[in-house]
Parts: sequence; structure tokens; C-alpha cells
Amino acid sequence: MLLAGCFGGGDDGGTAETKAAEDTSLPMADVHPADADAVRDGGTLRLGVSSFPANFNPVHTDGVASTAPQILDPTLGSAVRVAEDGSWSTDPDYATSVEISDRDPLTVRVELNRKAVWQGGTPITSADMVAWVAALQDDDYAAAAPPAYDLVEAVEPDGKFAYEVVFEEPTADWPAAVYPTLPKAHTKSADRFNRGMSAKAPSANGPYVVSKIERRTGTITLERNPRWWGRTPRLDSIVWRIGEEDVLARAFLAGELESAPVTPATRADLAKADLRASRGSEWSHLTINGGAGPLEDADVRRAVTLAVDSAGIVADTSERYGVETDPMTSVALLPGQVGYRDTAPIARDVAKAQKLLARAGWRRKDGTGPVLRKGRPLVLSLPVPDTRSGAVQRAEAIAEDLAEVGVRVKVTTVPGATFFEKFVIPLDFDLTTFAWQVNPFDLGDTKRLFTPIDSPMNFTGKASKATGKAFDAAIEELDDPKRADAIAEVDTVARAQASILPLAVMPKVQAVDPTVRNLGPAALAHLDWTTVGFAAKKGD
Repeated sequence: MLLAGCFGGGDDGGTAETKAAEDTSLPMADVHPADADAVRDGGTLRLGVSSFPANFNPVHTDGVASTAPQILDPTLGSAVRVAEDGSWSTDPDYATSVEISDRDPLTVRVELNRKAVWQGGTPITSADMVAWVAALQDDDYAAAAPPAYDLVEAVEPDGKFAYEVVFEEPTADWPAAVYPTLPKAHTKSADRFNRGMSAKAPSANGPYVVSKIERRTGTITLERNPRWWGRTPRLDSIVWRIGEEDVLARAFLAGELESAPVTPATRADLAKADLRASRGSEWSHLTINGGAGPLEDADVRRAVTLAVDSAGIVADTSERYGVETDPMTSVALLPGQVGYRDTAPIARDVAKAQKLLARAGWRRKDGTGPVLRKGRPLVLSLPVPDTRSGAVQRAEAIAEDLAEVGVRVKVTTVPGATFFEKFVIPLDFDLTTFAWQVNPFDLGDTKRLFTPIDSPMNFTGKASKATGKAFDAAIEELDDPKRADAIAEVDTVARAQASILPLAVMPKVQAVDPTVRNLGPAALAHLDWTTVGFAAKKGD
């Protein structure tokens, strides 16, 4: 769970102030929107995806880090629907009301849509929510639960179709913890939860159900849910085809798929295809281990952040994906996300970096060569995974930048399969770079990147009271404008600590048949699968 966002579909990698959210280079979603009546009834949509799910349970620690959430998305729903900017509203297919009923303690009342049922026809009830929370809070269940679930004190049913979720303390992430993803039949035992969906899909509650899983042919077929109570979905079926990215690209060009992911490796092959592009939910960064050695000194860490040409890395990311992407200037919010404050990225300042190094005792002889202290040069290790993610290129660029201020960086390419296990988790590095992911309700997860010191997601070797206090203030603030102010303070404190340098927002690029509507990449928004389909009329 904790490393689920570290490797995405494309972990890659101006000093001028960023533009306002509405003027930035990429939209938050690019789906060629159309009203449902402009989408024809019927048809099969064929989509490409990179691998079979490790576990079809989308909230299992193995499943959440695989393609399971993507493949199962048309089959699952929630009481909370997320919009393009990360804001949310109640989804009437699943609940008639989701609202705070008390602030002390924080209590959220959910009134369920009585028509909503699981795939077998069993109603979705308060008993499912009670069982769901109990499972996620039980260590025997290998669940990748959002941190907000840790704060749920009780689920109090009010009859069969309503309940209240009571939190131990206020959390702005509460919308992530108010609706069951799985029925109580799937959570009645740890064995059922952990192993019961390793080869078959969970019970659906969305407009589609998984009808066939064929490992031999590398396909997973979804069909209309015969018990679906909402608007009739436009498509008859959805077929996921599993393959390597170059195989999927060729299949798209041959007319065998309506959509395929575009990565830096396949961008040239798909350059003439109809492409849709949006900001992604992942962002590259430079993480600095300040737990030992020269980087314990905050001046040295700040010098490193000032020496890195982050604008150059953004430009390189844009070139690799073929679309102009954005600098990541916050550790908590994407540009364009609700609450985001327009902030300039850290501008490269070689002269200031050298002054900070000198203040920390690291000086160059005659202003050239490596910086020295007590006759020893400053040498930093930077391991990176040997994947096609762009991390190696990014690391080499960072090494060149730091060489300009006299800091030598030893870039070591290591197997991607053991990168975290052998280097990141044991903090066997000075610098490293990969990607983190933003979700709509994950301030609690973002806090874990910085504090406490023993957090399994904190790879900075540091934790400060100021950082913890700033995050707590943001997490506990339920008022949207005040929370935006608190998150701005989080970013100020994070910059001062100089442990994580945000670099670039990873774009999402997708080749999509021009006749397909309401489908495409999105940073945060939930797709409405009932409206996905083919244009009703040619040219629409």
C-alpha cells in the first residue's frame, strides 16, 4: 500500500512564476465530453492495459498497486464522485445524502440509495459499511486503506439504509472513508479478503460487471450489469486487452483497440494518432536523505535544491511525452486542484547555492573544482531504478546540475524490482528520485512523506515539529478556504526543511479513437462509465 503510488505508468522527469490554474498547459481531464444522448447505444470498447492485476481485490496491498483499480473502475462506485479539480459531490446512484451532521466529534451521515445492490442482487446496506471499516482496521487484512479510516471511531447504523461515521478527530480526508467498496461477504474473513479475489473479480456495484477473465488470450471482458439501477450504460461491453506498451501501440494502429496508453517509449509510434492529454496525478521529485552525513545540515540540503535546474527537468518531461507539462510547486496539491495556490517553483540560483555550501564549510579552491571540507570532497549517492520511467535521465541531469556547484553525484542504476527494498526503505542513499501520486483526499498520506521519523513513507531521514504541526492544521481544517491557507503553510514549511524537492507533474497521454466520447486521461476525476461510448452521429 505504502509504495503504491511510487511507480506509475510514466514516472518521468520555468523558473518564472506559474500561470493561473485556468491558463496552464494541460487540462485536468481530456475526455471529449458529450451528453449521453449524443452517444449511440451499443458497441464494444476495446482498451489496452499493461498487465494483469496481481490481485483483483482493488484495496488489497497487491491489488491497489496493480491494474486492478483501472480495470474494475466501470464495475465499482461510491457515494462520493470526484470532479476534475478534485472537488466532490454526492453520487445519487449510491446515496441520497452525504453530509457532516456534527463537528464535535466529526460525524458524517450517509443515507443510501435503496435501489443500489451488489452484483448478486443483495442491497447495499449499513451492515456492509460496518463490516468494511472493521476489516480495514484489522491488521490481519492486507488492506491499502486511506489514513482517514484509521480515525474512524465507529459506524453507527440508523436502520438498514443510513449510518453515521464518527471520527476520533477532525480530518479533511473524511470523504474517502464513508462508503464500502466491497460487500460484507467479501470482508467476513481475512482469508476471503486476502485470497478470495486473487483470480476472480469482486462483486460489482457499478454499471458493468466482469463476465470473463482469460489469461491465455490476455483479455478481461466487462458487460452491462443486468441489475444496474441507474442510467443505462451506452456500451454493450468493454474488453481490456493486456500487453506490453509497444504491443498495445501496434494494436491501436492496426484498429484492434479504441484506446492505448502513450508513454515516452511509444510516443513516436503514436505521434499521428488522435491523442488526448491531461495532467497526471503523479509528480517527480528529488528526495534528500538528511538523516546522516553532510545532508544533515539544512544549508547543504537547501543548496542542493537551489542547484537543481527544475525548469530544465520540466522541459525534458514535456519533450519526452510530447505535451507541455507543468512544474510541481506543492507537495500536497496539483496545479488546478481545488485549494491550490499559484506558486512559483524554486528558481535555480547557483550563486546562492555556493554561498550556502560555503556557510556549511564546503568551499572550492580558487572557486573551481569540487567543494571540500577538511580536504574531502562532497560526494553524494543517487540510486535510480533501471526502468523506462525516465528516472535515470532525470538523475543524470541532477548530477550535472550539482557538478556545477562542486558537488559530485554518483548515479547508480539498480534493478527496479529491488529498488525500494534495497535502497529506498533502508535509506541507503543520499539522493533519489521517483514519483509520488496525488489523490483527492490524501493529506494524511502526504503527511507520512515527512513525519513521523519512523513513517514507512518517510524516506527523508528527517521529521520536525514544525512540519507535523503544519500538516495537522491542514488535515484538521474542515473549511475549504482555511484549509487552502493551511496547505500553503505546509508548502512553506516543506520548502524550509528542504527534504523533498517537487519537480514535474507527470502528464497522462492516451491514444483514443476519435469517435469515442467521454473517455480519456484525467488527473483526479471519476469517469462516468454510463456515458462512455461512440458518437451517435458521424462528425459529432
